[in-house]
Amino acid sequence: MHRRRVFAALATGMVGLLLVVPGQTAVGSDERAGEDRGRTGRGEVVPLSAVELISRSDAGTGARQGSAAREENRYYRDSQGRTRYESGSTVTIVDPVAGTTVRLDEETREFTRTTAPPETADAPEPAATAPDVEQRQLSSEPRDLGTRRMSGVRVEGSSYTVTVPRETAPPATREVTVWLSTDVQLDVRTHIVDETGAEYTRTYTDIQTGVEPAADLFTVPSGYRAADPVVATQDTTCPLDISPDPLLLVSYGWALDARSQTGYTDAVNRGCVIANTAAVVEYPLWAAPVSSYLGLPSFEWLFYDTGGPVPYDGYVAFGSAGFLAYSPEDTTEKWSVVVLYVFV
Repeated sequence: MHRRRVFAALATGMVGLLLVVPGQTAVGSDERAGEDRGRTGRGEVVPLSAVELISRSDAGTGARQGSAAREENRYYRDSQGRTRYESGSTVTIVDPVAGTTVRLDEETREFTRTTAPPETADAPEPAATAPDVEQRQLSSEPRDLGTRRMSGVRVEGSSYTVTVPRETAPPATREVTVWLSTDVQLDVRTHIVDETGAEYTRTYTDIQTGVEPAADLFTVPSGYRAADPVVATQDTTCPLDISPDPLLLVSYGWALDARSQTGYTDAVNRGCVIANTAAVVEYPLWAAPVSSYLGLPSFEWLFYDTGGPVPYDGYVAFGSAGFLAYSPEDTTEKWSVVVLYVFV
């Protein structure tokens, strides 16, 4: 992968620790069984609203999020494919028409905006100085779990074993189970278990369809201002956190999803920086760096659906971003999980 000399100290001491993605043949749609289904034109997106339930349970004493955590959020989607998540005082609006993701802070009345690259069926080549992006197989073939009713809708279940590469440790595995409703174009339940036993579950309940949400739910309210850059918080170690993790994307035909994921470390007490980063994705996912420079306390990736044809409705693809946090006294490597659901 492309390796950068951020500071002179990194150049002399970090060469052996920079993230390296093992080589493997890229995977395209021709390696999947079934007839590819194109995603051109403007097909119908089912408008809906629902309650989003998220639960996390961590295993072991080293977990950073506590033994258990639960969230209850609101979710809206209109017929243009625009979505709105309400989580506490934070609102996230994704507009595939404009190619933007907006985050509102209702307490400070501030917003941040991320813009996706132009839609294309072909993944763009990364620039010579950009962090490395590789497209290859990360998951097993889906294991069929059958059909059932869940949250009032018909769903089809599949499970996958996802192998995430790591440079300073053996590859990590995640067991991912998904229950998808092609009728309402929704990933009704996603369950992820890592090798430590830590679990993540997202479930949609109270699913209401057929009513178009108000248009102003998907715009920045008047009186909001652009947020200032985030300043790293103090810490006595060299931590590394990824947010959001897992990152879940959903595309509906022509409405292609794009969302960002950021690795954070501490730069106040110990001089920690993101020394290197890389992304690995399965077709039709791709990733592009949003941040311009390494050697800072954070680095942001944008993961997006390239819009290439898929073999069947309810297709699932996986990805991962790896981050290396470094200081003269600490080095931490961490990889995320990214899941793309495609409804055609």
